[in-house]
Amino acid sequence: MTVWIVVLAVGIGTYAFRAVMFAVLAGRSLPAWTERPMAFVGPAAIGALVGGMVLTSDGSFGPAGIAELGAVAAGFLVVRRSGDVLHALLVGFPVLWALAAIGG
Repeated sequence: MTVWIVVLAVGIGTYAFRAVMFAVLAGRSLPAWTERPMAFVGPAAIGALVGGMVLTSDGSFGPAGIAELGAVAAGFLVVRRSGDVLHALLVGFPVLWALAAIGG
């Protein structure tokens, strides 16, 4: 039972920490020196997630499967064509699921 209390306390603490940041910054604009780097947070996060997906296999360093590589290639082509990461996600995920379903 103690483990669940710790998990619940940590969950509440991290949620409160994030909620306070939004509540404090909601009505304010950030300085220019912080807004410029913030433009790179989204692409860096997606790059880290995709890099982890492509460069690891079953929790260890190794090549990705055909499904993952196909989804990355489809997402790359879509984002180069449209310039919108959301479009890449909307195309990449179905490609990943379809290739994984057929055994890729």
